[in-house]
Amino acid sequence: MLSIKPVSSLEDSSRIVEELIGVGALLSAAMLLGGLTGFWGLAFLMAFGIYLARNLFYFLHFLNLVRSRALEPSKAPFGVWGDIYEAYFEKVFQDKRRIKRLRSETDQVYDAMNLLPDAHISLNEKFQIEWVNHSAENMLGLRRNDAGHKITNLLRQNEMVQYLERQDFGHAIEFYLSAESTRRLSAKIVPYFDKHYLLIIRDITDAHNLAQVRRDFVANASHELRTPLTVLNGYLELMLDSADSLPVIWANPLTQMHQQSLRMQNIINDLLTLSNIEAEDVELEADYVPVHSMLQKLEAEAQQLSGGKHQFHFNLESKEGLLGKTEALRSVFTNLVSNAIRYTPDGGEIWVRWYQTPQSMVFEVKDTGIGIAREHIPRLTERFYRVDTARSRSSGGTGLGLAIVKHIIERHHAKLAVYSRLQVGSTFRVEFPISLKHSEPDV
Repeated sequence: MLSIKPVSSLEDSSRIVEELIGVGALLSAAMLLGGLTGFWGLAFLMAFGIYLARNLFYFLHFLNLVRSRALEPSKAPFGVWGDIYEAYFEKVFQDKRRIKRLRSETDQVYDAMNLLPDAHISLNEKFQIEWVNHSAENMLGLRRNDAGHKITNLLRQNEMVQYLERQDFGHAIEFYLSAESTRRLSAKIVPYFDKHYLLIIRDITDAHNLAQVRRDFVANASHELRTPLTVLNGYLELMLDSADSLPVIWANPLTQMHQQSLRMQNIINDLLTLSNIEAEDVELEADYVPVHSMLQKLEAEAQQLSGGKHQFHFNLESKEGLLGKTEALRSVFTNLVSNAIRYTPDGGEIWVRWYQTPQSMVFEVKDTGIGIAREHIPRLTERFYRVDTARSRSSGGTGLGLAIVKHIIERHHAKLAVYSRLQVGSTFRVEFPISLKHSEPDV
């Protein structure tokens, strides 16, 4: 049995010496045989044949060891072949230790994945199952022997099929496990390695139910507040119309009360709008939205809202429309443009662009307004979050506009990007996936 040990340069020299000694001994035998028989050529030819046969034997023996993946040779040759054997089997020994270590680390990863509460499913480039963890087995009824099956053959929900067909994995999807099930699941695909995907599915039933309770409360409370507020508004307007018959001291309080009641009414309307958006199915039924003509009308509305205090530049570079909800997208465009007007001082400029890139259809609003500090940008789409409370209230803002924008663009699988510098201006960019691009249908 060959002992595996590192080969030093000194040992390399000794192997060469062994080889030379062997060759010398063979030549000496050939000379002796030639001297005894007188057939010198035949004697040296025989010596060469023996040397060649020895090397051929060890070559075939080594080739057989490699093919059989033997871990150790049955015998250790002398000379240069000894170096070859030792170098090869030292590499085999190192690879064996490396494979053992990698197998141990892989087992640890599998054990850790099996402890995760979320379902994790590895898919190949054809979205066929490679392996599943225990949570996937318990949550979805998958089995390890499902390897090789396409995931949509086992998870047949329309949302999952469309998700894989679009291959737009920048967002998660939500769906029910079955038509009869009350379990709400969230799925997200994360690409990894070379054309492999990790499908992560989480049970969000409790969170979904809590969110539904919150939405119902907001919607019901808003509906209940709307009626008494309408009555209050009516009396205030009546009193303002009859202000001449009231003491002068009441004029200013009544005006402020009316303004605040109108503001509260706007907040309630926005809350109801937000509740309706959240109550819609994630996968909307899309219609053709004529964005180009919609923005042309919006330009006239913006000029009227500004009252001539701002300079507008509407650059509608694309005549293409979108697949989506018309009124919802109108709300997005209107909110972003009105925000630019609200936070841009008199005399400022506002640019509105609609254009196409290779990956998306883009709506962009840029202004020379007061700007937004960097620390505020991540929280802009939170409900009632205000960068400048006093200015927002005085300008009539409800604090819900960007929250509405966020929910609408998420329904359209779009992304909102905000860039801003204080006292320089802001840019709000909405990038719709190119798959939503749609030309005007033939009449």
